[in-house]
Amino acid sequence: MTTIAIANQKGGVGKTTLAVHLATYLAEQGRSVALVDADPQGNASSWLLGGDTTQDGLFQLLVIGRPAVTLTRAVPCWGCRLLPGNHRSGEGYIFLAATGKPFDAVAQMLRPLAAQVDFLLLDTMPSRGAGFLEVLFAADWVLTPTQVERLSLEGVAFMARTCGELTRERGRGPRLLGIVPNMTRRQTTEHQAQMAELVATFGPTVWPPIPLSVRVAEACAYGTTVFAHAPEAPVTAALRLVGQRLIANLEGQA
Repeated sequence: MTTIAIANQKGGVGKTTLAVHLATYLAEQGRSVALVDADPQGNASSWLLGGDTTQDGLFQLLVIGRPAVTLTRAVPCWGCRLLPGNHRSGEGYIFLAATGKPFDAVAQMLRPLAAQVDFLLLDTMPSRGAGFLEVLFAADWVLTPTQVERLSLEGVAFMARTCGELTRERGRGPRLLGIVPNMTRRQTTEHQAQMAELVATFGPTVWPPIPLSVRVAEACAYGTTVFAHAPEAPVTAALRLVGQRLIANLEGQA
């Protein structure tokens, strides 16, 4: 079992897109996968459940204490299981803090679910607000998508520092698995310069880039993935490369 947080403290970098496509890709490769929608925006749940934003499984886990394994839903067309969340997830994080729950409470609650699957993916919130560090602490690894522009790249540096801080302060913490340049635009000089800086700073931790494409928004609108919606598109090939890189890195095939 491996738990991976898809995380960046900067919003709008494509965390949910990466999380749902990785979940589907891993399932296609025969791995058992559960996706936890840990973002109070609930976008991953809405995407997988055809626009349903009423599912508050994460709230019930955090506040009522129902076991995570009983709150997951099989999503056959995606090949994975989903622990859904919505706006009430934010209330759940506040509840944990207000009631003085241990810092590792979220990690403990998710551990039985992680034990049942090959990969547990955590789609995290886009800021270092309530619950962010607790969710991050539940992960073994962090995969950080980023746009290739200055403010988003600052978010990558923040994530790297946050992982180090958790390890120093808590005795352990997630390791940075990879950085995924997302929504890339090779034709701009600024983009090329920022990409070069990213590689110079983080080296082989930078994974294959995912190009900007309207196919992603279309797939979301249709309630499917780009794998099904646009199988021959460059963005689809790029997402498959990221999935291949994840398996190679974690299963020793590199």
